[in-house]
Amino acid sequence: MSSSLPSSLHTSFPWNSEPHAIWIATSLVLKRNLSRYNFPSKIQEPELDQIMQTLKGSFIENAGLEKPTFVESKELSATDKELIFEHFLFLKGFQESPNGSGVIMDEKGEFLALINTGNHLEMRALNINTPWENTWNALTQIDNTIGQAHGFAFSPKFGYLTADPAQCGTGLIVNAYLHLPALIHANQLESALANSQQDELIFMDLSGDFIIIQNNFTIGLSEEAILHAVQTAATKLIGAEKTMRAHLKEEQNTEIKDLISKAFGLIVHSFQLETKEALDLLSLMKLGLALGYISGVSDAKLNELFFKCRRGHLSRLFPELKEPKEIAKQRADFLQQEVQGITLSPELQ
Repeated sequence: MSSSLPSSLHTSFPWNSEPHAIWIATSLVLKRNLSRYNFPSKIQEPELDQIMQTLKGSFIENAGLEKPTFVESKELSATDKELIFEHFLFLKGFQESPNGSGVIMDEKGEFLALINTGNHLEMRALNINTPWENTWNALTQIDNTIGQAHGFAFSPKFGYLTADPAQCGTGLIVNAYLHLPALIHANQLESALANSQQDELIFMDLSGDFIIIQNNFTIGLSEEAILHAVQTAATKLIGAEKTMRAHLKEEQNTEIKDLISKAFGLIVHSFQLETKEALDLLSLMKLGLALGYISGVSDAKLNELFFKCRRGHLSRLFPELKEPKEIAKQRADFLQQEVQGITLSPELQ
């Protein structure tokens, strides 16, 4: 990892510290463009560099970030980029970053600004262990500081203007990350989503039994309405997941026991594991721990492994690995080492 990147990218992990947390984190993203420049795709490198240096100065000097770090994209290795995207819970990998683009992060790894990647500016704040209001207020304060200093492109009719017209208006994208293994493996997720469905929201599933709730619109709704809609849906799904976990534990569901037992065997004995396989197995380990079927490992340890087993984190730990098969083998070895001492409860043995 580049020595200039905050160490928090590989030493802290964006997962709610509450035991067996279901709502693990939320990312709040604001997309902005400076009013006196065309969008990044329509301007040349000298202007991109001018925008980058201007925004860099404002963030470093005036945004109130804790020990901010700036790095030009061209200085980031592939592992650096993967670490950033894994830590900040991006849904897609790094775009091809032009010259004149860069990133700014705070020391805690809770704030990230992308400069000249699609839009002039994309600000992302992670909400993990604090009330929504704290993170949202901090992000809007930064937004106001930068906007007052440089002027954002804004239309009275369409709101903030972005490179993607569908993201104009508030320019706000909210992603709530929920871990719902009980609903998914009991085949009750579809029913739970139907009870939480709203036109202004979309639901996406990821490896490891994660569901992402994201606002479907950035225009025509206020920021408060977007945040409220996501929070309401997340709260309903959390209630459904807790109810299902209690039900599975009470009825001693044999299918769930079988899934957890098999996952235990695979994570302890596999020769190699791809990322998706590892995340799915770790999810079942977490469910087994929550239901009392697994012991000898902490919930916090499993949370860490969700990140450490991914390619960016694993490549930082083992920089000599190059080939996909080597990485898959090392991932399996690493997980076996990390979960030494884990055991199944007597009823699953």
